[in-house]
Parts: sequence; structure tokens; C-alpha cells
Amino acid sequence: MKWTFIVICAGLGACAGQTAVHRGMTEGEVAERNRVPDRVIMRTCGTETPKPFPCKVFVYEGGLRNGVYAPGQSIIFEDVRGQWVVSQWL
Repeated sequence: MKWTFIVICAGLGACAGQTAVHRGMTEGEVAERNRVPDRVIMRTCGTETPKPFPCKVFVYEGGLRNGVYAPGQSIIFEDVRGQWVVSQWL
């Protein structure tokens, strides 16, 4: 069932109303290609590791977008030499 959703979602290109987000993209690149996030959260990531670090999370809520249900998505950025870049997405 999961694979069916992924194939349908990828085929429609409408997952969370987002275009492809790749690790290493800057905050500006993500902002240019995606809608405005529903929330932006500043927090400390990696608290269970020896080296926690500040991170920024763009939260996109799920919902109906252009007649298609889009699941929620979160994009996590970390500060790399003074620039926020994508480290992962959930």
C-alpha cells in the first residue's frame, strides 16, 4: 500500500505541494521552489548525539491542494558556514 501511494504521489508531482527538495539546497533555493511554509521552527537538533546543533524546520501541513490530498512534510536545515542548507526532510 505504501508503494502505491509513493508511485501515485510521484506520478502526480503534487506531494505536499512541493517540488523536489535535495540535501544541500539553501534556504533561498527551497523558498524559490516551494510555497510558504505553514510554520518555521528554530530548535536544537541532534540532542541525543555528542554534538547538538541549531536547526531550522520548515513545516508544511498536509491537506487538499489543487484537488489532491498532499501529506505534510518538514524540511530540516542546518547552519553550514553561516548559510542554512537542507540536511533532511520528513
